[in-house]
Amino acid sequence: MKRIDQIDPNFRLPDTVPNDLRLYDPQEPPFSLWGLHDNGKGVYCRLPVSFLPECNEGVQELAYHLSGACVRFSTDADSLTVLWALRATGNMPHFAASGQSGMQLFAESDTGIANVHNLIPAMNDGHGCMEKQSAHIPLTGGMRSYALYLPLYNGVTDLLLGFPPGAQVRPGRTPRIAKPLVFYGSSITQGGCASKAGSSYPAILARRLDAPLVNLGFSGSGRGEANMAHYISGLPMSVFVVDYDHNAPDVAHLAATHEPFFNIVREAQPELPIVILSRPDFDIHPEESRLRRDIIRRTHDNARESGDQNAWFVDGQVLFGATDRDLCAVDGVHPTDLGFLRMADALTPLLRRILVQG
Repeated sequence: MKRIDQIDPNFRLPDTVPNDLRLYDPQEPPFSLWGLHDNGKGVYCRLPVSFLPECNEGVQELAYHLSGACVRFSTDADSLTVLWALRATGNMPHFAASGQSGMQLFAESDTGIANVHNLIPAMNDGHGCMEKQSAHIPLTGGMRSYALYLPLYNGVTDLLLGFPPGAQVRPGRTPRIAKPLVFYGSSITQGGCASKAGSSYPAILARRLDAPLVNLGFSGSGRGEANMAHYISGLPMSVFVVDYDHNAPDVAHLAATHEPFFNIVREAQPELPIVILSRPDFDIHPEESRLRRDIIRRTHDNARESGDQNAWFVDGQVLFGATDRDLCAVDGVHPTDLGFLRMADALTPLLRRILVQG
């Protein structure tokens, strides 16, 4: 049986790599890595490796998935070649490999951010390939700043950036907001099932608000544990978004953990804006969704009644909008690009207002 890329040339990926490249390790200057913890040479991980033994089994694996992370740099090159190997194959039937295991390149400036190229992983029996692969990307030339977003639901074991001889390579642009937006939550937070690495709702919000991003979404594994709250409470943040409703195994677990989780972070950072969400796919189990929403709203109401003016609640039922809600999730739960866009649209005014006030 032939693969689709053997039948239709429009699905083939370019494999031409110039042989005179100057190769750079993105973990070394002038490049900068954002959204990852500095664990040393060759390690790409969203959490400190030393912290992982304290985490649940899912987080121990998913921390190596690089959702929200990016490499920033500037260059006047007329092309960029990316060489990489994935940590694992991608085999989710409802998740495009381009989002699960691909990367996305953006051009950044003070006047806006524009998509340049979507790096799609090679096929291996229909799945993301773990063998070393490459992408050759034409650029416009002239000194520009770029951000290369890393895979949402996969990691990399090797990553090199190649430039033509004579091209200048300089540090990347620094986002306007100094401290990152930090998100903690579920598979939805992590970015399942966006079609591109930059299409998760946290990534959209970070670009719109011109802010760094730390995505601590852990698929099925963001359960509101106290040790994770203590870790997050020590991070620099401009805004903290709590979105783990879906990963609480049941209503009782959510009730037992949600307000304590909030309070741990609040005690450490009394003035930090904290936004708490309930789950957006309200329609599948509406009665349970109401119970969960009430628990989350109670965390907010108790904080406000105690004088906390930096707590905000967003009802997840509004996040997918009022029309065509079925188009917002690929399986009724995990958002499509439309679902993530609507989530970002719903949250943008609030986060913009919070950051202006701050």
